[in-house]
This record gives sequence, C-alpha cells and structure tokens, in this order.
Amino acid sequence: MEKKRQEFASTLLLWHKRSFFDFPWRKTSNPYKIFVSEILLRKTSRRQVKQIYPKFFSKYPDVYALCNSNIEELQNIIKPLGMQFVRAGALKKIAELIVQKYNGEIPQEKAEILKLPHVGPYIANAVMCFAYDMDYPLVDTNIIRVIKRVFSFKSSKKRPREDPQMWKTVSMLIPQGKGRDFNFAMLDFAASVCLLKKPKCSECQLQTICSYQTI
Repeated sequence: MEKKRQEFASTLLLWHKRSFFDFPWRKTSNPYKIFVSEILLRKTSRRQVKQIYPKFFSKYPDVYALCNSNIEELQNIIKPLGMQFVRAGALKKIAELIVQKYNGEIPQEKAEILKLPHVGPYIANAVMCFAYDMDYPLVDTNIIRVIKRVFSFKSSKKRPREDPQMWKTVSMLIPQGKGRDFNFAMLDFAASVCLLKKPKCSECQLQTICSYQTI
C-alpha cells in the first residue's frame, strides 16, 4: 500500500505540472485573500469566483475594508455567486471578529481559525496549507471520489467528509513539503479527469494503479 501511495502522489504531481489550472487566489500567499477566497468558493464554481475576484479585492483589499463594508454593496459584488445575502453577512461578521479579536490578522493556528463563524475543517486546512505552507489535507466531495476510486476506500460514515479515517488517508498521501501542490493537483484532477459522470479513465495517468475499473 505504501508503494501505491507514493506512486499516486508522484504521478499526480507530475500530471499537475502539465495541467495546472490558473486562478488568481493561487498566485498569492496573502492569508486574507486566501481565506476570503475559500469562503467565496463554497457552494459555487471556481469560474464564477474568478470573475468577481478582481473587483472584490479592489473594493476590499484588506480585512479592515471588508469589516467597514456597506452590506448592500458587498451583496451586489458577490451576487453572481448566488446566496449573496448569506455570504455577505458571513463575510462581514468574520471580518469584524478578526479585527476585534485578532488585530486584523488571519490566525496562524488551525484551532483559532475554527473558532471563526462559518468556518469548518476544509476552510481551516486550506488556509493552513495555502497561506501558511503547511501540509494539511483537503477533503471534499470531489477529493473523496478520487480516493474511493483509486484506493477502493469505503467509509463507515454516512458523510465521508466527516470520517476521520478519510482525512487521515488523504493526509498520508501528501509528500513532505508538497501540501500546496498536492492539494491543487487533487482538486484539478477531480475537476478535469476523475469526473463524477463519464470519468476520463482512458486518458488517466493513474489508471495502472486505480481500482475503479475493477470494482
């Protein structure tokens, strides 16, 4: 199994060097921009967030600007993402708390990030990985699909994203110091090759080690 895990990671990272998806939040190490981008990306597409990204961060370049934002203007800017009333309220509330409790700085400890409203393990890990360069795993519906197919993983939980064993499995796949690249690769691979419907198995770089075609 260890050999398969190593081959999975190395093959995936090699694939990603040729298939990198270009998004503006991947070009920054600014914790504020990464954190807010993860909030915006929830329950919407990357393409939609990419469209509003320049306007959003031009209007709200830091947490103080977001904290002092006009709620109606904020709603209007993020309207293309859907759920603008919920998103705007959450963003403003989070920004206010960060200013009040953390002196305008995004916390550098996962436990502190998790104390923020509307933040769960995925967003906390994404911030730790992409902003602070830590090898934290990401687990969402798409990444779960890849793990289930390649490794024949069967979760005992009704919601696999809440299964500690799933998080542990993904964590064990990350080569030391490669968390950022690995997580981007997993997200892009799930979005472009290991699709929910009609996965591109014939062109998949992982087909020699994937269990999906045999189960």
